[in-house]
Amino acid sequence: MAAKDEDLLKCGFCHASVGKEAVVAMNRPWHSEHFLCSECNQPIRQTYQIANNNPFCINCFAMKHNSRCAGCNEVLPEKCLKAMDKHWHPHCFVCSLCRRPLPNGEYYLIDNQPYDLDCHWAKRLEKRNHMQQEMHVRYHEDL
Repeated sequence: MAAKDEDLLKCGFCHASVGKEAVVAMNRPWHSEHFLCSECNQPIRQTYQIANNNPFCINCFAMKHNSRCAGCNEVLPEKCLKAMDKHWHPHCFVCSLCRRPLPNGEYYLIDNQPYDLDCHWAKRLEKRNHMQQEMHVRYHEDL
């Protein structure tokens, strides 16, 4: 029984005894310098994520696995805005006309472009006027 207990105190990396101080992660003890991020190979000192049974520091996990913002292409934190089947920083999801961020991610689509409420009405009026001008030109061409 003592041999089995001794196996439980071996480092998950080097398989040597961890002694009295160890990092316990992924159901195994590790020497603190041996619990490494699978991407940057730096010791993981705090919170970590697991992907494909490999540990990652938070930054490397985000760079490798998090979505990127459709506006600025930066890696997104865990919380982001999802609109138009894309992920966004709230400050990057903006009205197509005035370029201001869309409050609470609320938007109105015209020609597959997002608009805030005021710009939505302005754009609709612009489109309506354009259609009336086209109809007027066609009408006079047919005369």
